[in-house]
Amino acid sequence: MGNESRTALVEFQIREENASQAEWLETWGPRGQDALDGEPDTVAYGATVNLENELNVLIFERYAHGDESLAAHMDRPAHDTLMKALGERNMTKRRVLSTVFNDIPGYGWWGRGPSGASRAPGNVLVIIGMRFGDEAQREKFLEISRQHADYCFENEADTLIYSGGIATGDADREIDVKSGDLIFVMACTNQEAVQKHAEDPNHLAIGGKLQEAGIEMQLTFMRSYLSTKYGYLWRE
Repeated sequence: MGNESRTALVEFQIREENASQAEWLETWGPRGQDALDGEPDTVAYGATVNLENELNVLIFERYAHGDESLAAHMDRPAHDTLMKALGERNMTKRRVLSTVFNDIPGYGWWGRGPSGASRAPGNVLVIIGMRFGDEAQREKFLEISRQHADYCFENEADTLIYSGGIATGDADREIDVKSGDLIFVMACTNQEAVQKHAEDPNHLAIGGKLQEAGIEMQLTFMRSYLSTKYGYLWRE
């Protein structure tokens, strides 16, 4: 896929007869710390919990140099240690989803906030899939939403991440993602901040702008997660 900066999402379901959510996260935790300490190109590596199913854990991963950074991540001894620890106890039931998307240069931001915000539990991570009539419509949407991102940056201090990327291939399992889809990512300090963002008149006005521009957009999925104290959503 190349060495472009990218995000990877991998969601697992815990085998509850063998491990609790807390036990699974505690087992994963040292790997997140190892990435923070020893992988400068792994710019995000955080464990988050699905808000609709507490047995599902999404690992939010970002790599500054794509395949090169991922290879370095996979080669860490701590990665083998984690796989062995999870495997010995058969703690993971299945992989629920996985998808990869390349960054869009100059689109929003991938992390901000006070010191420690990237590792704080309780942040709400929202992932949305968007599909357009054609590439030109997608680019027009990005033009419109870039302007809105600038507004959010200035007016929504509790919006910690506001960006996205272009899917590099079709996803498998539970979510509907096709190559070329836009995957939007937002993180806020809490659910109230998410709601405030959604109800802002400037946000609500985007629908009219898209209609005026003749943009056909389909929302293919939306999932929300809570950050944990394990790993980090961005490097500070």
